Amino acid sequence: MPRTELNLTGFKIRIANVPLKRPVISRVGAFENWAFVCLDIETSHGIVGRSYIAPYLIGHSGAIAVSMEALLEPLMDQPIAPVTAFDDGLKRISLMGKSGIALYALAAIDMALWDAHAQAAGAPLAEHLGGTLAPVRAYNSSGLWLSPVETLAKEADDLLTEGKFNAVKLRFGRAERREDLAAALVVLDSVEPGISVMSDFNQGLTFSEALLRLKMLDDLGLYWFEEPIAYHDLANCAALTLRTKTPIQLGENFHGPRDMHEALRQNACDMVMPDVMRIGGVTGWIRASAIAAEYGIDVSSHLFPEISSHLMRVTPNADWLEWTDWAEPILAEPFEIKDGCVVIPNQPGTGINWNEKTLERY
Repeated sequence: MPRTELNLTGFKIRIANVPLKRPVISRVGAFENWAFVCLDIETSHGIVGRSYIAPYLIGHSGAIAVSMEALLEPLMDQPIAPVTAFDDGLKRISLMGKSGIALYALAAIDMALWDAHAQAAGAPLAEHLGGTLAPVRAYNSSGLWLSPVETLAKEADDLLTEGKFNAVKLRFGRAERREDLAAALVVLDSVEPGISVMSDFNQGLTFSEALLRLKMLDDLGLYWFEEPIAYHDLANCAALTLRTKTPIQLGENFHGPRDMHEALRQNACDMVMPDVMRIGGVTGWIRASAIAAEYGIDVSSHLFPEISSHLMRVTPNADWLEWTDWAEPILAEPFEIKDGCVVIPNQPGTGINWNEKTLERY
């Protein structure tokens, strides 16, 4: 079918607050539930494009839904054209600012439009974007929070076993730096040789404290130090990058490709891990990954493994996919994990379909 025949005819937005199997306990907060804003866009040929975002705080979800409605209304009865809709959407949110809630709403729309666009072409999103389908290596990020140190070895083993993973992520930021050291040693000593252990401070340290902790942890063999200090303090992030051997990872808080460019211009990190909600959906990701490629920087993903797995297949210097099981309750067919890799389903679009009973329940 000609792409111009696929028009937007309607949409549905639903908010769900889903219990987590393992509560999130980090320096940014403690969460027993995870908020999802789920979008369906309806088209003139019966194709339904779907996406979800996860804005952390359930209280903010309503504002995002209202922003989605405002951005979708001008697209009604128009041809599905994701890049055009994204660029027009950026103009519409310029008075609100091109970050935060408005950008999250635009990203959700962009992802749903691309899902419909790929379905109309009869191809999985990765192939529709010019890539191929193949397993995407992932690390299990569903645990190892700021839990008691004595529980971490068993939890690391459980996380690795769940999908035969070869990598996990450990959170730091305990009250005493020696407690972070103890946590690192327990996990690193408990895993088999060849297992990668990422680390994440969730922006929990001051610059001076980061200097001390990163020096203490620098020779242990951790894969990266993620967001040791406030993500927007690029000058001090650059200083930490210069002073540590372990790579510094930033990116989950880049709001759009320009943020990535500025961080790389200032040498604020060694690696990047864009979040598809904050970077601007599929369109924002493609533009951001091109910037990272020009700098020769490895690109991992932050959350949203279903759509991020497609995007990693068209990302130069693709490194690790962050996998969590948090969205599985709302999905009719959760993606398969095989030998530590996410298996992208060979079906048109992103492969996201809803578990309607779960959405109704939560």
